[in-house]
Amino acid sequence: MRLENFILSILESKTKSFLVYFITFILFVLSIATFPTEIIKAKMLPGKDSNTFSIYVDLKDGSSKFQTKEVTRCISKNLQKNELVTNISVFIGEGQPLDFAALVKQSALKDKQSQAEIMVNIKKAQDRDITSYNLISNIREQIQSNCSLYDANIKFIELPAGPPVLASIVAEIYGGKNFENRREFSKKIATILKQQASLVDIDIMADKDYIKYDLVLDNNKIVKSAVSLEQVKNILYLAYEGMEISVVNENNAENQIPIFLRLDDSRLLKDSSIDSLENKLQMLKVVNSNGNMIAISSFVTIKKVIKEPTLTSKNLNMMINVIAETNKDSQIYPLLDARTQMLEDLSNEYIVSKTDMLNLSFENKTTSEKFDLVFDGELKVTIDTFIDLGGAFIIALVLIFFLMVMYYKSFALSGGIVLASFISIVGVIFAHVIMDLITADIFYLTATSLIGFIGLIGINSRNSTLIIDFSKQLVIEKDMSINQAIAKATATRSKPIILTVLTMVFASSLLATDAVFGGLGVALIGGTLISYIVSMFFVPVIIKNQIKKIIN
Repeated sequence: MRLENFILSILESKTKSFLVYFITFILFVLSIATFPTEIIKAKMLPGKDSNTFSIYVDLKDGSSKFQTKEVTRCISKNLQKNELVTNISVFIGEGQPLDFAALVKQSALKDKQSQAEIMVNIKKAQDRDITSYNLISNIREQIQSNCSLYDANIKFIELPAGPPVLASIVAEIYGGKNFENRREFSKKIATILKQQASLVDIDIMADKDYIKYDLVLDNNKIVKSAVSLEQVKNILYLAYEGMEISVVNENNAENQIPIFLRLDDSRLLKDSSIDSLENKLQMLKVVNSNGNMIAISSFVTIKKVIKEPTLTSKNLNMMINVIAETNKDSQIYPLLDARTQMLEDLSNEYIVSKTDMLNLSFENKTTSEKFDLVFDGELKVTIDTFIDLGGAFIIALVLIFFLMVMYYKSFALSGGIVLASFISIVGVIFAHVIMDLITADIFYLTATSLIGFIGLIGINSRNSTLIIDFSKQLVIEKDMSINQAIAKATATRSKPIILTVLTMVFASSLLATDAVFGGLGVALIGGTLISYIVSMFFVPVIIKNQIKKIIN
């Protein structure tokens, strides 16, 4: 009875009705303002707490596997100091055993001595008090500062919570007259990305020019020297690459122990002087069929060449990827800051134009050389997902609006029902704000949050329909005034509505703490709670002038 009188007093007073509109409007504006002010941040899915992660190591092209091994040894020693790390597997010159994410990240293509992957297993979630992504964030800077020997690029790779992508942010660089110019422009983009506080593990996926030495065999001299061609090749391979020449049997060993032979490091080809390399070749000798010792250098020529870069293309267009990961942040915010900086810093040298929502085009003012910058990666997946879910939300609102129009034969009343459903976004947003305050990590508005919001539309529309139909029935059968009928209907329907709300809240609370579906649970809790308040106070005010039209 008190609720009925309170609602009736609001309906009878223009001032109180206006106050309901005003408070609702203020709450709606405040909830929307959380996005540009970054009080609430949007992300497709939050970080996944996993029991394993990987480390990708990339040295300069042309680096030896011994340098790569030195870097991986440093990383392993630093990891072993952490009590949460249980075991470490190192793969030099190849990728780790493939999973779906590794396929997308091109792990299967790694075959250079300058590349390595490290698989790290940590304690299970119940045995540690920190999430895997926070652990990675804590150890990243220390390992990168201590172990970036030989300009090594060390990247920490987490298991994705959603679809695997090449990286969180991928900047695809197209255009340019040649590979070198495209690579130089990519460096400018990478420099700007490195200046963003929450972006880490920036890498340009393009080979750098380096010198290599080809050993050219003179087959005629080899034949004339009465030496086998196969013999020369084996000696060169044995000297500089090494091979197994025999095995040792041990009683306590499960398998035979191989004997590996090659020259010591002092004789390896790492000097830049061809003369010194030729001198080392003179030390290598083979025995011909006549029993004479002949120096390898007599029929081997050393040729100094520049290694040709590996070219990458997409849709038959040559391109270079610049990749970056985020450190406890959504992809969109550092990207927007980087994009703004690109527009400012590169405008002196290039004519910059916007080609898409985020993509940019650059034209050199001096040479008229053009470059296209296209953003991809998890950022692209996030934008596409939010656009799709936003479109689904709008379609749901439109369909409910026309359904209500067909039922009530009133555009105004149908619009009021849809507006009341849309107002529930206030509860969704403020529920995320509260969760962000009480949780240690950032609580993002995720794709699952939007799914929950879309599901709320039907619940809120049903509450409004119950009140409208009961009010109409009371006016017709009980001959009540419209304001009294609305107040009576709202108060009567408050109990079944609150029971429905509490059922939804208790059921959704089981999802609220989940890493992936937490957004869905919080959206349903906040949305249903605010839908009760909307149904009790906002709906009566917004429909009171329209009930009379549908009765007549």
